[in-house]
Amino acid sequence: MGKDDQASAMEIDDPKSNASDQTTPKFSINVLQLLKSAQMQHGLRHGDYTRYRRYCTARLRRLYKSLKFTHGRGKYSKRPITESTVTEVRFLHLVLYTAERAWSHAMEKRQLPDGPNARQRIYLIGRLRKAVKWATLFSQLCAVKGDSRTSLEAEAYASFMKGNLLFEQDKNWDTALMNFKSARAVYEELGKYGDLENQVLCRERVEELEPSIRYCFCSCTDSPIVIGRGDGEQ
Repeated sequence: MGKDDQASAMEIDDPKSNASDQTTPKFSINVLQLLKSAQMQHGLRHGDYTRYRRYCTARLRRLYKSLKFTHGRGKYSKRPITESTVTEVRFLHLVLYTAERAWSHAMEKRQLPDGPNARQRIYLIGRLRKAVKWATLFSQLCAVKGDSRTSLEAEAYASFMKGNLLFEQDKNWDTALMNFKSARAVYEELGKYGDLENQVLCRERVEELEPSIRYCFCSCTDSPIVIGRGDGEQ
C-alpha cells in the first residue's frame, strides 16, 4: 500500500524524501474523508445545512486566527491566497472550508419550505458560483502544493461543484454531465485503494453522483454524449 493511502487528513509528505521535496513540500488532505466527517458531525446527518454553515464559519475564524491571516481591524482588506501563501496545510483548509460554507449556504436556501423565490434563487446561484470559485482555487493550489492523491481529490471536488452550479442553473447539461462524470471517475479510482473507510466513502460518493448524471444525460439527449454505465445505458 502506498504512502498516500495511509495519509491522514492533515499529514505532510516527508520533506527529506528527495531534493525537490526539500524545497517544495507536498501536503496531503484526505478531502472526502475530512468533509464527510465534518458534515456528519455538524448537521448534515439530519440535513441541517444552517448548522453546517455556522460550523464552517467558526472553523474559518479559528483557522484565520491561528494562521495570523486576518484581514485587519476596521476596514476590510482582502488578502488573496496564492501558491506562495500556502506554507502549511491549514491554508488549503481555509480555501476548502470557504467553498464548503458557500455551498452549504446555497443548499440552505434550496431547502426553504416553499422553495426559494426569484430573489432567493439569484442569491442561491451566487453562493454556488462562489463555491465553484473557491473549489477551483483549491484544485489549482493542490495541483502545485498537494501530493498526487490530494490533487486528484481536489480536482474531483471542483468538478462536483461546477456540476452542481450548472445543474441548478438548468442549462449546459452536457458540461454538467462532463463534470459529474469526471468526479465519478476519480472517486471510482480512489475507491480501489486505501483503508475500508475510504473505499466505502468513495463508493457512497459515486452512488450520490449517479442520479445527477442520469438526469443530466436525459436533459441533453440531443448532445453528442457517449452513453456509458449510469448515463442511460439499458
